[in-house]
Amino acid sequence: MHAAAQQPPIFSQLAIYLVMAAIVFFRYSRPMKMSLVRLFIAPVVFLAMTVVSIWASEQINPAPAFAIAAAVVIGVIFGVPLGVAMSAHRTVRRTEKPHIMYVEPSWITAAIWIGAFILRAAIRLLIPAGVTATVVGDGLVVFGISAILASYWVIYRKFRALDEAPATT
Repeated sequence: MHAAAQQPPIFSQLAIYLVMAAIVFFRYSRPMKMSLVRLFIAPVVFLAMTVVSIWASEQINPAPAFAIAAAVVIGVIFGVPLGVAMSAHRTVRRTEKPHIMYVEPSWITAAIWIGAFILRAAIRLLIPAGVTATVVGDGLVVFGISAILASYWVIYRKFRALDEAPATT
C-alpha cells in the first residue's frame, strides 16, 4: 500500500501539466485579438505559476540559494534570446480600434514553455531527488518563462510601433 500512496503525486503533477498544456496550446493555436493589458495577462500568470513551482520544489528538495540563483541566471541567458527569435517572425496587425491588435498564432511559444515543464518532470524521474535535480529543473522552467516573457516583449514593441504609426486609410 505504501508504494501506491507515492503514485498520486506523480499522477497529480501529470494531470496539472496536461491541463496547463491543453490551455496553453489552445491559446496559442489561434489568432488572438488583444489589448495592451491582455497582452501581459498570460505572461504574468505563467510567471506566477513558475515562481510557485520553483518555491514548491524548494520545499521538497531544498537547494543552496547560490545554486538556484545560478540556475535562474543561466535560464534567463538562454531563454531571452530564444524568446526574441521566436517572436521576431510573428505578425502583429492593427485593428479598427486603437490599442487593440491581432497577433498571429505561434505554437512554438506553447511548445517551449510546456517542453520546459516536461523536461523538468523527466529530470526529476531520471535524476535522484536532491539538489541537482531541483536546480536543473528550476533552470529549465526559468528558461521557458524567460523565453515567453521576451517573446511578449517583442510583440509589445511591434504593437507600440503599429499603435504609434499613422493609420493608413
